[in-house]
Amino acid sequence: MEMPQRVSVRYKDASYNIDEIRLKTFRLGLQIWDEQSKPRKTELYEFILACLKQVDRQDRFIFSLLFIELADVIRDTSLKKTMKEDLIKVAFREFAFALTDFEDIAVKSN
Repeated sequence: MEMPQRVSVRYKDASYNIDEIRLKTFRLGLQIWDEQSKPRKTELYEFILACLKQVDRQDRFIFSLLFIELADVIRDTSLKKTMKEDLIKVAFREFAFALTDFEDIAVKSN
């Protein structure tokens, strides 16, 4: 599925287009390996939540695609199988928390 190129967001005073969102997501997804002890509120969580707040409803599907790509990147690494599984699980957990919290905020504001 093609990513909509019109998507751009701001995060911590920097602007990101779709390719930069993809790279930042991958970098933060790998970085959470070091942050695993923190349940939530990692920079990956903060970045995804900030993106979701700025992207049109019709374009929010891109974040699911980004995480599918991230899982593929992790699977293709030379890490041990258990490390890959843990990393994918943690990345998706952060994504799920951000998505759930975003939806909760949207419901409460309506």
